[in-house]
Amino acid sequence: MLRFKRFASTYEQAKILRKYPIGGIIHGYEVKRVLPVPELRLTAVDLYHQQTGAQHLHIDRNDANNIFSIAFKTNPPNATGVPHILEHTTLCGSQKYPVHDPFFKMLNKSLANFMNAMTGQDYTFFPFATTNIKDFANLRDVYLDATLNPLLKREDFNQEGWRLEYSDIEDKKSDITFKGVVYNEMKGQVSNPDYYFWSQFQQAIYPSLNNSGGDPKKITDLMYEDLVEFQRKNYHPSNSKTFTYGTFPLVDTLKRLNKEFILFGKRNSKYDKLMPIELNEDITVTKNGQLDPMLPPEKQFKSSLTWLCGTPEDHYETFLLKILGNLLMDGQSSIMYKKLIESGLGHEFAVNSGAESNTSVNMFTVGVQGIENPTNLKDNVQKIFEEVLATPFDKTKIEAIIQQIELSKKDQKPDFGLQILYSIIPGWTNNLDPFDSLLFDETLNRFRNDLETKGDGLFYDIINKYIYKKPSLQFTMEGSSKFSSELENEEKTRLQKKIETLDASDKNIIYERGKILNEKQNKVEDLSCLPSLKLADIPRQGQEYPIDIHDESIITRITDTNGISYIRGKKTLNDQIPLELYPYIPLFVDSLTSLGTKDEPFSEIENKIKLYTGGISASYSVTSDPKTLKPKFNFLFSGWALNSKTDKIVEFWEKLLLRTDFQKNSENLKVLIRMLASSNISSVSDSGHVFARGYACAHFNETNAINESLQGIEQLQLIGRLAKVLDDPEKFQSEVIDKMIQLQDIIIGQNPKDLQFFVTTDTNNQVEKISSELYKFKEQFTKVNTGKLVSGSETQKYPLIQTQNPTLLNFSFQTHHTALSKPTNIPFINKDGAALQILSSVLSSKHLHKEIRERNGAYGAGAKYDAINGSFNYFSYRDPNPLQSIAVYKKSFEIQSDDLNDAKLRLFQEVDSPLSRRGEGVWNFDHGINDKMRQTRRETLLDVSMNDINRVTDQYLNGQTGYEVVVGPTIENKTVAPEWNIVNVEQ
Repeated sequence: MLRFKRFASTYEQAKILRKYPIGGIIHGYEVKRVLPVPELRLTAVDLYHQQTGAQHLHIDRNDANNIFSIAFKTNPPNATGVPHILEHTTLCGSQKYPVHDPFFKMLNKSLANFMNAMTGQDYTFFPFATTNIKDFANLRDVYLDATLNPLLKREDFNQEGWRLEYSDIEDKKSDITFKGVVYNEMKGQVSNPDYYFWSQFQQAIYPSLNNSGGDPKKITDLMYEDLVEFQRKNYHPSNSKTFTYGTFPLVDTLKRLNKEFILFGKRNSKYDKLMPIELNEDITVTKNGQLDPMLPPEKQFKSSLTWLCGTPEDHYETFLLKILGNLLMDGQSSIMYKKLIESGLGHEFAVNSGAESNTSVNMFTVGVQGIENPTNLKDNVQKIFEEVLATPFDKTKIEAIIQQIELSKKDQKPDFGLQILYSIIPGWTNNLDPFDSLLFDETLNRFRNDLETKGDGLFYDIINKYIYKKPSLQFTMEGSSKFSSELENEEKTRLQKKIETLDASDKNIIYERGKILNEKQNKVEDLSCLPSLKLADIPRQGQEYPIDIHDESIITRITDTNGISYIRGKKTLNDQIPLELYPYIPLFVDSLTSLGTKDEPFSEIENKIKLYTGGISASYSVTSDPKTLKPKFNFLFSGWALNSKTDKIVEFWEKLLLRTDFQKNSENLKVLIRMLASSNISSVSDSGHVFARGYACAHFNETNAINESLQGIEQLQLIGRLAKVLDDPEKFQSEVIDKMIQLQDIIIGQNPKDLQFFVTTDTNNQVEKISSELYKFKEQFTKVNTGKLVSGSETQKYPLIQTQNPTLLNFSFQTHHTALSKPTNIPFINKDGAALQILSSVLSSKHLHKEIRERNGAYGAGAKYDAINGSFNYFSYRDPNPLQSIAVYKKSFEIQSDDLNDAKLRLFQEVDSPLSRRGEGVWNFDHGINDKMRQTRRETLLDVSMNDINRVTDQYLNGQTGYEVVVGPTIENKTVAPEWNIVNVEQ
């Protein structure tokens, strides 16, 4: 039945109907429904392609950042990763664009601020975002041809999926190994303890929903023919969901879609509804996983309890389940946090905790990691639910959750359209109505009404219906010291079995295939078939963000903030902090929003923060002066709220910054340290190249040396050491509490004149109101001046890492991450920095991608010039051959003038990426880089010539000392030579 819902006004109704008449036919698409959503300032249009049955959802919204996506339902038939490998190979060439890897090549011919392809649990989608209408049309054509008319060449399957290949493709006597981009990507994923726990949990609760990303043990069973058949079955318009968002004309996209889709017939696109295991009784599953060196030996368990809770088809009940999860598990005031984490039973919630509705069944999970005895978890959690059912919910917490939901819709973010896409895709590809997810106020109003009439019974009903005394799956993972070696041995055995089946002819085929693939990768292609923007499409004049400087302490920006005010504060720490206290600053700033004051526990403060504001945070930054490269060390604090509630931001700042009591709340401090320690390894496995780069740069740049101690490997080691003294009262007092109090005396109690503020709001009256509040806050800072003058580091420099040899940061991962960093020692204002930025873009797209990803099998690689801190960095991640990658970094590459133009386009994707309202003008406040400096940099980037590239290459890179760092395991004398410095981080 045709429907039209919820008009904002008669005028709006007529206007929208004229634009999208229900029942109207637009290029083969019938307009089925129109949904205005005034609270989100958008109109949704549901369309149906008459010939193929394809569905299209358009979100009409006044947002310059336009989005296109095409998605397919892709139930994985097994754990070989066929949906994931197809996602990669479908982008390796198509009928209209028969070049190798047009997706990555379009990164150099576009101004898109987002381009990607993603494999979900049972769906695959291909989104992009751009503000340029010509770019939008170009990318839309490339995406459609790639997904509907891919070439799917066998050599692309071999490159992106997996293959057997000689380690030295020129030497038949070298070892045969596994290679492949996805294969190494998933080996890297398995190295992440959080991912491995989650993937094994999914296998236990949902065995019918195979691992869509691929299990490395199974990926090498996938055959090329299976991939082709999977594409034929699933990548069809009848099985597609297309999506557009923004201001670009919908009619143009429908015309293009229809032109492509009418070449196909209509298929029955029904898929089996995959279901989880039946929980008619309690089920227990236990598996081995990674040993966490940051946790005590007796705390090497992760365990979770999961209940099945209805289906996402009941949108409102799913909404209630998520609210319940928030009430029970979010923040320090939640009962699960108090009983499971604060009590010391576990160190942190498990990664699968909370409500999930991304599949055909809703699940609710309570899990903890760092637990000593998982056998008692079920009883403990059931007792907690008994207490929940006997105790009224905190009304303030419920209202705070509602306020956070309502505030989130007013906070204007540049990726708003992408967030809508992400929220609807899992359900939409499983035939849920995407409009349900957009009925924002309708759902919230129903919740408010039900809460008023039913009260806590609204949540008690769900608990009694699905959770309390109901069967569950308990999934437990025990850390094993043998886990990594067992994975390595399994791979060796699997490889050997495949090699044993090969005869001389097979080996010769592998040898010749490797050479052919190598020749293809080296071949210079004609890319003229690819659509491309021109340098003229980049505006020479950049966007300006005018600010007003009221006095020495308050800077303001007035813009359309939708009734919200954002306030940032900073206090300069240069020359105030003793060097030995630098590494403790991250723990200090985390403590400010975790511990509590003398009079009030943080659990109570936290609920009020969520009730009255969008959030309060404390942090730090260490950046280089744009003119001198001298480190600028700042303590940062921020908050945002409705214009009428900005006084609350200042009130919470006063509480948290001025009154946090480290001595009284020392137990909460212990909980925080345990939580930080338990997440260390996962952070490195995900971003090992970032850690490698930071460690390398700490050899030659003071700013980077400070940052390494604050957020690099040295920080991980510090948190690991602190976690070991928590049960020693004397050491905990001297090594943790005393240092926190000392930092508080310095940062809060000294030099209040150093305070500065940046205010983003929408009216002059609001500026005056906030300024008055900030002056009062500054007076409070002055009153708490302790008068304790602590000797700072005025004449001292933070020590650099002195090791000259290459360094291996030893972790028991399955793959490696690498970095080679070289100092340039030039500040942001130096014009040579622009040429170095362009050079890094050229090297990334034209050379390192080919040499390290395509040929070497790493998941990714690139070069990046750090314009703020003056360093040139090469990196790779999830890399099977780290030394080979480092050798590639040292090679010289020929650069053409066309490469320069492509590199500029790619670089300006980031330069001109849309900003949030809160981000406008922040570069000036945080880094001292004003609009004039940004414009000068912009013009210099556009004007970089080949002569500039050659000159900076010779001056800053050729022959310059570089620092090599590898993150990952040692592999049988292949990874490091004797002269390497080995740091055993996990010990």
